[in-house]
Amino acid sequence: MRIKKEPTHVSVDLAPWFDQFLLPAADRGAMIVRILRARDVDARVLDLAGGRFVVAWPRHSVRDPRYRIKIVTAHHDRVPGTPGALDNSAACLQLVDFLSSEQDTFNLCAVFTDHEELHSSTTTSRTMSGAPLTGPSNQGSYALGQAFAGMGLRAPMVFTLDVTGRGDALVVSSAADGLMLEPGSRSAGTSGRGVSALAAETALMAGTVTRMMVGRAPVYRAMIPFGEDLGFLCAGIPALAITVLPRDEAESLVAGDGIPAWASPTAPGARMPDTWRRLHGPDDTPGLFTGEAFELVGKFLSRLAALRVPVAVGPDPRERS
Repeated sequence: MRIKKEPTHVSVDLAPWFDQFLLPAADRGAMIVRILRARDVDARVLDLAGGRFVVAWPRHSVRDPRYRIKIVTAHHDRVPGTPGALDNSAACLQLVDFLSSEQDTFNLCAVFTDHEELHSSTTTSRTMSGAPLTGPSNQGSYALGQAFAGMGLRAPMVFTLDVTGRGDALVVSSAADGLMLEPGSRSAGTSGRGVSALAAETALMAGTVTRMMVGRAPVYRAMIPFGEDLGFLCAGIPALAITVLPRDEAESLVAGDGIPAWASPTAPGARMPDTWRRLHGPDDTPGLFTGEAFELVGKFLSRLAALRVPVAVGPDPRERS
């Protein structure tokens, strides 16, 4: 993928393999592995909870156990029968290109995840508090979060890229602010830490993202009615969903009293961003992509790659048996 600048706008010149990636019968996980390995990127397949996950480390990677691991994810599954260009092929393309670039990275790992869309017909709807109408423990991210300790990923902090191909403003999920876990999920990962501590840690991550993007792009916090963040949170892993919208759509989203406009009992869906209306249907095609979005995600990943967060003194509660 290359960004091609033209006199009046910026367009996206897509990689030759991307058309094949969008085909209905494409084995997207296998394609990602093949492309990364061809570019000398360390990538391996993790079969987990019935899904196929691809774990990869950037070409130029430094690892230091004194600092926390930053895990960037992008789900490669999509709603059956849809092109899935925005949801979530754009993020997969952006992450593949980042991993195989000459960018120096510090304690950063990437995972292309599966089963985000496993229950797409219900996970796109949330209660007014932000909790999904079906349990987030059904997501592949929940099983992955539980597996991190066994993978040697100590004190991980997760950033999930989802719908990042259109717009010029970064939107960071505020789901953890009103975190509500389904019955029984606390024992899976949050015991010994507390839900409030997990939410506070995630809020600190959101503040870090805002600071590191100062002067590079506008950053908004809002309720995002999709993404893998809740699955990770229910596994006791601090996680932020990161998406991209045109600035006017982002500003409209965060306006008002904080209740999502599409959850309003008087005018449901009245102010849902136009970008999100294209998801899970035949209109989700590469024609929606904007070069500004790809440049923005590149800046975000570059800044995240350099971020250093020390591991807290003492044992990680997530590693307790």
